[in-house]
Amino acid sequence: MSTRFVSARSFEEAFAALAGEEALAVAGGVSVGLLTNLGLVSAATLVSVSRIPELRGVRIENGGLVIGAAMTHGRLAADPVLRRERPEVAAMFGHIGNVRVRAWGTVGGNLALAEPAQDPPVLLAALDAEVEVAGAGGTRRVPVAELGDGPMSTVLAPGELISTIFVPLPVAGERCSYRKFLPKTADDYATVSAAVRVRFDGARISAARVFCGAVGPVPVACEEAAELLVGRTHDELREPDDVVAAVRDAVSPTEDHRGSADYKREMAGVFVKRALVEIGSGGGAS
Repeated sequence: MSTRFVSARSFEEAFAALAGEEALAVAGGVSVGLLTNLGLVSAATLVSVSRIPELRGVRIENGGLVIGAAMTHGRLAADPVLRRERPEVAAMFGHIGNVRVRAWGTVGGNLALAEPAQDPPVLLAALDAEVEVAGAGGTRRVPVAELGDGPMSTVLAPGELISTIFVPLPVAGERCSYRKFLPKTADDYATVSAAVRVRFDGARISAARVFCGAVGPVPVACEEAAELLVGRTHDELREPDDVVAAVRDAVSPTEDHRGSADYKREMAGVFVKRALVEIGSGGGAS
C-alpha cells in the first residue's frame, strides 16, 4: 500500500487531511517510525504538522511556560527561556535518547506515544503540566498525568492533536529533582525513573508530588509517598525509609530484558530516595 504525504501549514489543513481514512499525524516522525517498524500502526496518509506556526516556540503566558508540541527535544534542551525558568525540564530533554532522537523527536510526539519508560511524561506530570488538545471541534486541556490510559495508548480522540504543553512556573520554596536509572547505555529507555517536586513553606514541606516511570502502564503517582513528605524538613529528607516503602507499594512493574519486577520495584525506591537526598542537601531545581 502506498502512503500519501500531506504537509499541513495550518490547523484547518491538518484537520481536513486527518478526517480521511487511515490518516495519521506526524511531526518529527520518531514515534510513528517506531510504531510502523513494530507493525503497530499503518497509515494511508501521513499528515505532517511540523510547519504549523502555533506548534513552535516557547513563551511565558498566564503564569506558565507554553511549549509548542512540534518543538524537538534538542531545541528544548537549548531554549533560553526554558533553561532559565525550568532548568530541570531543559536538562531532561537534553538527556533523551541519542543525538538523532533529540534532533528529530518532538515533545508532542513523545507524549502522544505514551511509552511507559519515556522521560517527559514522568517529570511533566510531577510539575502538574497540561496539554492543550486541538481537534476540528475545538480545544480542551488534559493533565499530562491523565493523558495516557495504558501503554502506548492515550485519551486523544481520532483526529485530535497535542498543540501545546503548559508547564506552571515554579513558586517560592519549590524544589524539583528528576532521576533515571540507565544501567546499560545513556540512550536506552530508563529502567526506572523518578520525579519529585516539593514546596517548602518556611522550614517544612507544605506540598509534594512523586511520580515514577517504567514501573507501570502509565506514569505512577505515588500519592501516599507524597503525603508522607508533607511537614518534613530538609534534614528529614535524608532518611526517607517510610517514603521509599510507600513508593515500592505504589508501583507495579513487569519483568523485561531490563530487569525483574522485584528489581525495578527496589530501584524505584532507590531513585526516589536519591531525588529526596538531593533536595534535602539543597540541590534540585527551583
